[in-house]
Amino acid sequence: MAALQEAAQPTFGLALWGADPVQTLAANAALAEQVGFESAWIIDSQLLCREVYISLAACLMRTTNLRVATGVTQPATRHLSVVASAAATLQEMAPGRVMLGLGTGFSSLKTVGKPAARIDELERFTGELRRLLNGEKVTFDQGVEGSLSWLPQPADVPIHYAASRPRMTRSAGAHADGVILLQGTAPDLVERGLAWLDEGAETAGRPPGSVEVSCWVPFSQDADRRRALDRVRSRVAGALMQANPDWFEGAEREAIVALKKQYAVGDHATASAAHSAIVPDSLVRKFAIAGDAQEVREQVRELRTNSRINRIILNPQIPGRGALPIDQVIRDFGNAVLPHL
Repeated sequence: MAALQEAAQPTFGLALWGADPVQTLAANAALAEQVGFESAWIIDSQLLCREVYISLAACLMRTTNLRVATGVTQPATRHLSVVASAAATLQEMAPGRVMLGLGTGFSSLKTVGKPAARIDELERFTGELRRLLNGEKVTFDQGVEGSLSWLPQPADVPIHYAASRPRMTRSAGAHADGVILLQGTAPDLVERGLAWLDEGAETAGRPPGSVEVSCWVPFSQDADRRRALDRVRSRVAGALMQANPDWFEGAEREAIVALKKQYAVGDHATASAAHSAIVPDSLVRKFAIAGDAQEVREQVRELRTNSRINRIILNPQIPGRGALPIDQVIRDFGNAVLPHL
């Protein structure tokens, strides 16, 4: 694949959780398109959210240009043939508007007692998925061969790896069309992730810039700065569950160690989970965009100064007690931030 052009002005994506009814989720996707978001990334966590592929279809039917994606799915509960058929069907519905976010899995697996998928499993899954989407045959269990026999033509669906650690980020550089960096917003953390990405691309013989870069960013905007920080703390806690405590020092390291011991995965989609109180403000600032409208504008501008970033995916607080309605979150960002960037 040819090197991507560096994006002077990254687009904005929005993470949406199926904690709301699918009709509400689709309406929020339509509103996001209206205010200027480029894409919606729908969470795949079957016990915590509505079914992701039905939700994606509903979003496509309520929008015109918005791109949609799994944010993210994994190969442990989603059989290769099912993902291929679902992705190709969505692409048939809305050509050029479908992407797949893939990862090794977190809440979708922990809530059913399954371990995360291995990186080599994800890489193999990716290769076979591409073959199915291209109309080719693959070999399933017991030597059974199969293809998407109904597919009229190849389905071009970009694959983005969610990456929080070095090995997964290098794998994205070698195997994916895009990477979703869940590694913080602080410049040093972003640069470290990009360095891992480049290492993977170089090892695979891919030119620099081959992989589209998205930053997955916990997000909260409120006139009251303290409320903004508190509302985003649960989303930062989820991000920190993928972090290595040894990357941090002092109180921050101690907080991550404590969080990993006390994190309640059943509250992964809870607006204000009790375990979020462990996360100090310093880590919220390193991993999130949060504050009043002026502070949000400044933090977004700083992140956008990195010319390697193609997309910023905002992950607002889950709907629920103490959280702002998602439609208000979208409108506030659309009215008070986007026009001023």
